Amino acid sequence: MRKFITAGTFPERAPKARGPTPLDPYRSYIEERIAQGCRCPRLIWQELKQRGYTGSRAAVQNCVVRLLFPQGKVPLLQAPVRTMPCPSVRRVFGWLVGWRKLAVEEPRSVDHERFVQALCKIEPVVGEVRSLAREFLGLMHRRSPRQFDRWLKRLSRCDAAEMRRFAQSLRADLPAVRAAFKLPWSNGQTEGHVNRLKFLKRQMYGRANIELLRLRVLKPN
Repeated sequence: MRKFITAGTFPERAPKARGPTPLDPYRSYIEERIAQGCRCPRLIWQELKQRGYTGSRAAVQNCVVRLLFPQGKVPLLQAPVRTMPCPSVRRVFGWLVGWRKLAVEEPRSVDHERFVQALCKIEPVVGEVRSLAREFLGLMHRRSPRQFDRWLKRLSRCDAAEMRRFAQSLRADLPAVRAAFKLPWSNGQTEGHVNRLKFLKRQMYGRANIELLRLRVLKPN
């Protein structure tokens, strides 16, 4: 109070010095995503978390707003942007790989193609995984074990860690994988019996003993 009373003029506040923040190392990435056309702070925050950012979403939102509107004037009304609802993981998988079952249920449209192209552009690894997955489905349908060996080498060099782990699991059981290409049999019959066994078990609510379960399985009515 004494400072304000004795001052001849109104003592203006000194601008607060901005210190380092956890968001500084990621500022160039935020500017790059905004230049690509992304206007969603929540999406940018999720992408930064995958890259090691541990700060709050509000800090990311404030940074995006300052970059979009440097003068601090946020328009009250914005032009409507044509968007589409966020699809489920299953749908995106069908759009990327071209799953026949999903294609029959829901024919692909121009929006789906644009979504796939945008996703592959934002994350090039998705495009690489898509190419490998589509090629693997083709190999399984054509039953081409020689081409499978070349595909497995490409899979081991994929940038996606999940695909490299998938390659390791295939190499760990390589004779069985090769047999799937050459032999006409599958474990579909076994899975069918397992499913029937689980269905009978659920009908009894898990309270019947093993003898009753054996009778229902071996001597069905």
